[in-house]
Amino acid sequence: MLIAGLIKKQQHRVDHNTEQWQQQQKLLQAETWLLKQRSKQFIGSVPGLTISFGLGVLMQMRHHTLVKTVRRTLGFSWLRYIL
Repeated sequence: MLIAGLIKKQQHRVDHNTEQWQQQQKLLQAETWLLKQRSKQFIGSVPGLTISFGLGVLMQMRHHTLVKTVRRTLGFSWLRYIL
């Protein structure tokens, strides 16, 4: 009788935790979907296109001699990760 009660209590906890986990997963999926939608909206906007174009140009110029010289002379070590 005591063991059956403990098993029932433990099963109730497991069911409760499972339900909580499922709700958290649904919330996480909804937040992920919303973030994707906002990202798509931003990329399609003028600032998003400007940033995307600018980064594309910088990526193409990262091996250019002038960019390497500026990076070396000004000591912008953080530009190494971007350019």
